Amino acid sequence: MLKIEDLWVTINSKEILKGINLHIPTGEAHVLFGKNGSGKSSLLMTLMGFSRYTLKQGKILFLGRDITNLPTYERARLGLGLAFQRPPTIRGVRTRDILTACAGQRLYLDLAGC
Repeated sequence: MLKIEDLWVTINSKEILKGINLHIPTGEAHVLFGKNGSGKSSLLMTLMGFSRYTLKQGKILFLGRDITNLPTYERARLGLGLAFQRPPTIRGVRTRDILTACAGQRLYLDLAGC
């Protein structure tokens, strides 16, 4: 479902991600876990294509399609999205229920630790 190959990313010419490789097959869920400043949020923002994160090298594949150079809105149309650790509270509705209703077969990445 998601494959990252040799990803190198900078912000303002400063290297923040160096040689990241990751493969998440369809049907699996993975958690990004690490101390503050370890690059979790930077990786997720890069996957979404936010312009502050400059891809210097590597490839991002989502659902078998190369999304490395797609704009953010195109990645979202394909089903890639972000769910924040502390979403707004809606009385009687669990976050899981909201994501399930919206997602279908889409992948949502949790910004844990932000």
